[in-house]
Amino acid sequence: MKKILSVLIVAMLAMGILGGCGKEVAVDQNVNEEQIEVNRIVTTYKPATGIVLALGGADHLVGVQDGGLKDKTLNQLVDNIDGLAQVGSKKQGVNIETIISLDPDLVVMYPVKDDDMTVKRLEEQGIKVVSISPESIKDLEKDILEVGKAMGEDEKANELVSYYDEKIEMIKKNIPEDGSRKTIYLAGARGVLSTSSGTFFQHHMMEAAGGLDVASELKGGWNEISVEQLMNWNPDVIASVKYCPDGKPEEIYANDKLSNLNAIKEKQVYQMPSNIGPWDMPEPKSILGIMWMSKALYPEAFESIDLEKEANYFHEKFYGVSYDELGGVLDVRGNTQE
Repeated sequence: MKKILSVLIVAMLAMGILGGCGKEVAVDQNVNEEQIEVNRIVTTYKPATGIVLALGGADHLVGVQDGGLKDKTLNQLVDNIDGLAQVGSKKQGVNIETIISLDPDLVVMYPVKDDDMTVKRLEEQGIKVVSISPESIKDLEKDILEVGKAMGEDEKANELVSYYDEKIEMIKKNIPEDGSRKTIYLAGARGVLSTSSGTFFQHHMMEAAGGLDVASELKGGWNEISVEQLMNWNPDVIASVKYCPDGKPEEIYANDKLSNLNAIKEKQVYQMPSNIGPWDMPEPKSILGIMWMSKALYPEAFESIDLEKEANYFHEKFYGVSYDELGGVLDVRGNTQE
């Protein structure tokens, strides 16, 4: 019996010692995890790149989405632009081997489907992965905070979200009452007869700016529509994204098929004004697009918004260099037919 008791006591002591060791190891792991610095970042999606840049991560980027090297803001902020690898895209998928070869501490991904094993395969390599899906303003702000936490830039992420919220609230307070709100149509990526759906980020921008999106019932991404459909909607205002193939106001005014639209008759046709990247993407700069859109919809209510001043402040604060210094020029001619 004494032998049995001795064995049991030794076993219990051993378990206790082992349990204590396990606890100490766990604490050490947590400490190490907190001390890990994110020095090398890969982004696989334009909105992801936009968030990382706005959180001061330009010097940490080692890889971006295909086509990302054409981005004018990225070119101005990254010293060694030729040294950045292109790792794939949301549409085509990413090259996992290329990403692994870049030895990143963090990868910020596009929205990942359930059957996409990319995140799992990267995490198996010990790489931290954040997958974002900013298709609403609320989701964008959530993703900014999540990426900021992963980068160790919580304070800057909170400042960015606070700035975004502050401007949204300012616009909300100055939007006319419901009965006076204007309807708006957004000419999109495939031409004047393409527009965003009610589930796309651009729809949420129009709402935040105080507009009533005539295409809100559409589903999916960019939708192609007919002239008849646009005539039926007959919006008060037409706005076009900067990359709309035939979206310049003078081109839209010259389109005979659209001449009977209220927006044409009342000279209420506008195009996003920035020459260094669109302001309608689900990324931080979209707040500038929302402010621009609110002025296009209700110029008298938002006369106090100085877009050039706001653009310079925003870029200086979050990119460390002003909009002017980046080569930014605002084309605010709006509805002129020159």
